[in-house]
Amino acid sequence: MAAPAAATAQQGTRRAAVISEEERRRNRMTSNRLSARKSRMRRQQHVEELAAHAERLARENEAMRAGVDGALRRCRLLEQENRVLAAHARELCAALALRNSQLRTLGDVAGVPLDVPGVPGHLVHLYGDDDMQIMSPAPPPPVTMGIHHQVLFWPDAVDAAVGMLGF
Repeated sequence: MAAPAAATAQQGTRRAAVISEEERRRNRMTSNRLSARKSRMRRQQHVEELAAHAERLARENEAMRAGVDGALRRCRLLEQENRVLAAHARELCAALALRNSQLRTLGDVAGVPLDVPGVPGHLVHLYGDDDMQIMSPAPPPPVTMGIHHQVLFWPDAVDAAVGMLGF
């Protein structure tokens, strides 16, 4: 009878091995399912974080575009204002050169030396025409009058010249 008992024990061991093998397989499948579920959850969380980050970046991009558009508009307005101011400065520089020339001519005609400075070089460089002279123009031919004629002539000539110049 020892043989059947040994055979029964051996069969029991095999069943235990089969059961434990079956159990291990089931445990492994359960573990794999849990691991796969955790992996899907981590992947889903990562995708959601990436989507939120992309949304934040899109909002920042839009804000930056709006800021750049505003800066470009301000730049265009300033450039336009600068062009207007430069044109006005050119007009003033030309008027100054004209008035200086007229004053020099008036002084020469009246026989009274006037110290009229030329238009400053930096203004001519920035706003002047190529024809504008920095230095005094060539003096007109001298007026030949005696000193007593100058005194009598001076007020009338000055009044007439000032009227012509619009002072």
